[in-house]
Amino acid sequence: MSYSFNNELPIYLQLIDIYKQKFVREELSDGDQLPSVRDVALLYGVNPNTVQKAFSELDRDGFTKSERTTGRFVTLTQERRRALQEEMAKQYLEDFLEKMRALGIEKKDIHRMIGGQQHEQTD
Repeated sequence: MSYSFNNELPIYLQLIDIYKQKFVREELSDGDQLPSVRDVALLYGVNPNTVQKAFSELDRDGFTKSERTTGRFVTLTQERRRALQEEMAKQYLEDFLEKMRALGIEKKDIHRMIGGQQHEQTD
């Protein structure tokens, strides 16, 4: 199976984002083992070196820890998970607002659109 990646952003950064989303949604929690580099490469249809680069960044940023003989494990407290969730939400919101500004949509219209969307989802 391959994944549809955005051509405007390096794949390893997109893999980092995918795994951070998994951490935030608690699909992977503190102490859980990550799949092997090879398995992730096959799953997403990417080069194993790309996965290794993404996983190394997650290690460097303290989200995971690599143990030489047993694999790579999530090291994320609930407090850090919530902080990551807020950080990602702010970034996604900023990206969204930037795209709306590029379309020439004003804040009041964005609020109206979002307000209407919320009512449609609850019906």
